[in-house]
Amino acid sequence: MLTRILPTCPWNVMRLGILLWLISPILISCEQGSEDVLHLKGKLDGHWKAKAFNGELLETWELGKNGFMQQVGYYVENGDTSYSAITRIEKVEGEVILFSVIKGANPKIFKAIGMSDREMVFENKDYRNPYSVRYEFLDDGNYRRTITGLENDSLVSFVFDFKRN
Repeated sequence: MLTRILPTCPWNVMRLGILLWLISPILISCEQGSEDVLHLKGKLDGHWKAKAFNGELLETWELGKNGFMQQVGYYVENGDTSYSAITRIEKVEGEVILFSVIKGANPKIFKAIGMSDREMVFENKDYRNPYSVRYEFLDDGNYRRTITGLENDSLVSFVFDFKRN
């Protein structure tokens, strides 16, 4: 259904709709006792930090009112925030989907192609960079995110090792 809807929507309407859909749960406080639909709360909930390039990635994941995980993230270098993103992992019509909106960029939508207790792999081959996002759950206080794509027709991967704060 998602692939049938997206190609027929005018881009500006689709982008505004996705952005509003992504940020609306963040604007509403989380309801106590929401059901953890994808069983990710224990793996992602909380504040996280990872070294990245010449700075740090800072993330806060929480269980949204709808029972799915949502994240707000920032890249901070020399005290300046140069990147911010809102991400959600949800189930849509039986498929697990990763939605990501990076400030100043087009929204990205990835479909889970593999899920286990130890990892989740999302992919969208319609994108060049990134086209794959992998979450590896190492233990209660650590997870790794690997982002893979093509830059100048060369395969590149960026690995971020997050520690829970």
